[in-house]
Amino acid sequence: MLPAIEYSLSFSAPSSGEREALSSLTPSPDARWHEKLDAAKLVVTALHEGSRVGVGIVHTSVTAPTLADSPVELGAMFVHPAYRRLGIREQIADTRLTYALSMGGTPITVIDNRNDASWRHFARSTQWAVEQEYTGYFTGLPMTIWVAAESAWHRTRSGLSSLVPAQPGIVLPDAPFGSHHLASAGESDASSIPA
Repeated sequence: MLPAIEYSLSFSAPSSGEREALSSLTPSPDARWHEKLDAAKLVVTALHEGSRVGVGIVHTSVTAPTLADSPVELGAMFVHPAYRRLGIREQIADTRLTYALSMGGTPITVIDNRNDASWRHFARSTQWAVEQEYTGYFTGLPMTIWVAAESAWHRTRSGLSSLVPAQPGIVLPDAPFGSHHLASAGESDASSIPA
């Protein structure tokens, strides 16, 4: 039986208590991780029985040398190893992409070329196209910038017409299980709303 996963959306940088809890999901919550959290426009959190088991961020702290107009990065996605292969990554990814497209900017994501699982995912996806490869500023290793294939910037660059202008009231994908208001114990965060 699959565990019941709940999803929470927050449209602002997390509070210090929430930041600490989210940081525990990452392999290395370094200065760059905190820059992404500081510039967060959307934080999607997956929870199982109240414990955080996954996180994904849409942020504007873009350091990759993208040529995209108004880039918003879908960065810092992590799922606890015990909860992988349950569709959590896909739910977080779909929610982030839908939201980023609704912002009117150009959604990008940056993949370390050594990450075979991410490479396989993006290479077979019709939602993403390679923009360019570069040497990572922080790692010194080959990285690839992927751009959302539905973004107006990518479609125009490819000689295609835009699909639909940004819709500020866009409906985010339904979570496959319940939803949960995310706030630390004893804390109320008015900027968090149920998924």
